[in-house]
Amino acid sequence: MDIVVNDNIIIRQKYNPYDYMFLSEQEYMNNPDLMAFKVAGINPTKIFIRNQWFDVIPPHIVARSKGKIDGYYRFIYIQINLNTGEYYIGKVNRKKLKEIKKYQGSGLKFVKKFKKHREEFIRYFIALCGSAKESEEIEASIVNEELLKDPKCLNLVSGGGGTNQHNNDKAKREKQRKYMLDHPESFQSMIKESNRLFCQGDSDALRQRTEKIKKTMSDEKYRKGMSKRITDWKKNNPEAYEKARENNRISNQTEESRQRRRIAHQKWVEEHPDEYRENLRKSAEGNKTQEARKKHSDSINKWIAEHPEQAKANDRKRSEASVEACRRPVHMKDLNTGEILKTFSSQHDAARWLVEQGIAKNTNCVSSINGVCLKRKCTSGYGYRKKAYGFGWDFADDPKVNVEE
Repeated sequence: MDIVVNDNIIIRQKYNPYDYMFLSEQEYMNNPDLMAFKVAGINPTKIFIRNQWFDVIPPHIVARSKGKIDGYYRFIYIQINLNTGEYYIGKVNRKKLKEIKKYQGSGLKFVKKFKKHREEFIRYFIALCGSAKESEEIEASIVNEELLKDPKCLNLVSGGGGTNQHNNDKAKREKQRKYMLDHPESFQSMIKESNRLFCQGDSDALRQRTEKIKKTMSDEKYRKGMSKRITDWKKNNPEAYEKARENNRISNQTEESRQRRRIAHQKWVEEHPDEYRENLRKSAEGNKTQEARKKHSDSINKWIAEHPEQAKANDRKRSEASVEACRRPVHMKDLNTGEILKTFSSQHDAARWLVEQGIAKNTNCVSSINGVCLKRKCTSGYGYRKKAYGFGWDFADDPKVNVEE
């Protein structure tokens, strides 16, 4: 009976349980292998891995395979998820049988999958090894560059290392990182598969993955670890850090980036209205404190000192914007009758006329005219400004004003 797991893995069992359900007791007695299958469930099995066949070692043989020289159990095994077709091949070298049962594999990708779907994986021991070196050689012959290209393979690196020379965690991570950088082609199939899943559009699997990523990134342990990695990288690579900061600043200033932030913020506001109002309240209260004002002022002064030319350019922009805002034509009105006494092409023209007539001392009176036109609140707190220098003022291009007149 053949069980096709995927294109590279086939499980072949000698007996199909459905074919032997109605055999007589005598027929079982005449065939010792069939009797072992019936009584102990021992079903001779072979596994095809890419281009090789391996005999699966039965449990009773595994238990009696302790090495006579050093007393170690040494095997090559394969973990197979029959639901998804994913598999992982590894070696195990342990002195006690209970350690063999406890150890399931150490591959980073496999461990994550195994923790989530432990009950879906089945382990088969496919080779018995006499020494640590032999286990490395057999693993290396199976887990090669070609096998790593299979998207169903959960191995990240080629086989054949990590037994004769035990590295500490730091050296092991560095070795894995170096291998991944030196062999990017080994992970192309995995990357393509991930891209294919994400390009399929919105799905329950994609939503679950997104929620899992958010949960992981919100974990305090993850945040501290990420903060430490960034701090160490910043310390060891100051030039690269500054360049990355500049690239990020430029990217954030693009219209596309701003539009994405606006959409994301609006979506969050709609989904969390109470939290948004609370954040606004806290922000308003925090900005009113003396400490916040001083911090804001110091920050502006520091930026001006570091960027004098850009500060001057910003001042010019603000001045031009202010002048542009005051270029709207205005009506000068009689306070009692509301009659239009004079029309000026801009508020500055009105201010200069007031100076020429001796009514105002200088053209700074334009701010008072603008305050009346915009109907700003009075400093007394009652109503809004209705006059400046003995006259009423309104924007001449305001449609409401024209309709009333």
